[in-house]
Amino acid sequence: MTAALLIERLEKRFAAGAKPAVDGVNFEVPAGEIVVLLGPSGCGKTTTLRCVAGLEHPTGGRISIGGRVVSEPERGVLVSPRERDIGMVFQSYAVWPHMTVRQNVAYPLKHRRNGAGSGGDIRTKVDETLELVGLRDYAERPVTSLSGGQMQRVALARSLVYRPQLLLLDEPLSNLDAKLRIRLRDELRRILKMTGMTGLYVTHDQAEAVVLGDRIGVMRNGKLLQMAPPGEIYNRPADSFVANFTGASNGLLGTVLARSGERATIDLGAAGRIEAWTPQPLAAGDKARVALRAENVRLGERGPANAFAGRVIERRYQGMQTVYDVELGGQRIEVLEVGTAARHEPNGEVAITLPPETCWAYRDDGTAVD
Repeated sequence: MTAALLIERLEKRFAAGAKPAVDGVNFEVPAGEIVVLLGPSGCGKTTTLRCVAGLEHPTGGRISIGGRVVSEPERGVLVSPRERDIGMVFQSYAVWPHMTVRQNVAYPLKHRRNGAGSGGDIRTKVDETLELVGLRDYAERPVTSLSGGQMQRVALARSLVYRPQLLLLDEPLSNLDAKLRIRLRDELRRILKMTGMTGLYVTHDQAEAVVLGDRIGVMRNGKLLQMAPPGEIYNRPADSFVANFTGASNGLLGTVLARSGERATIDLGAAGRIEAWTPQPLAAGDKARVALRAENVRLGERGPANAFAGRVIERRYQGMQTVYDVELGGQRIEVLEVGTAARHEPNGEVAITLPPETCWAYRDDGTAVD
């Protein structure tokens, strides 16, 4: 089956001789799949999306939508944005303030070159799409009377109403308050799946990426570091940057003692030895950083492997959870314990277990914390 979106060796430089903003990126999005590009500001994710949209002109590589090449600088191919059969939803709502909700959503049907049929057909399509996004009762209201979340639903409906081959979403929830962002995030995935829409979504929010994406691509400095389902990104990060950016804030420094298959034994100095999974070809003597998430540390437990004695340095009670800073052989880690009671006192000794399957060892190149 032809991929809805295929990106091959994509490169974008904003000036001759400049460092590429997008550097040799390759991935595909099968029809009906939602792929999320995740990364910090300046990583190249939005530039990649804008190249797909035709709003930026790549300096190398090839972009195909629905099997049709829409950009290939080497052959002089550059299809205009309006000819690419895409929809776009932006950070700003980008609705027409002088129109009603219905008029906003109907606009692309009335002005697309291939037409949309009779007025009755347009009305039916608009009603169906407004029903989908939960705005049918607001059809005749001025769009300026809506809340921010409702205006973003109008923008989504306007992009969905003509059923494009590909929907591009550039941080569409970032301007909403926290509670509304969470609610609309969950509804957005439901809506896209109900329509069978293929989506390319850009965000810097890890929780958004995990909820929305069938696959997540983590980017840094213009490069795509890893593209995988959320569970794999979260539990088997390809390198220390992916681990850190997706929430593995702890890093223990040590020296590799031995490696067998995908498991490494690492000397942490005064703390002792630790067993960790590694995707990298580490060898005895290499300096390594062991990454792990605060929520995976077992405080007050001594397991069969990776069991240590620690000391609570600081405690931060947060109601539904408590965050502890724990010293481990001269190094410090953060531990998150769920529950409404804080069980461990500052300056107290505590047993601690770091489950081997949740510890990931990488070559220490100084990039674990960004």
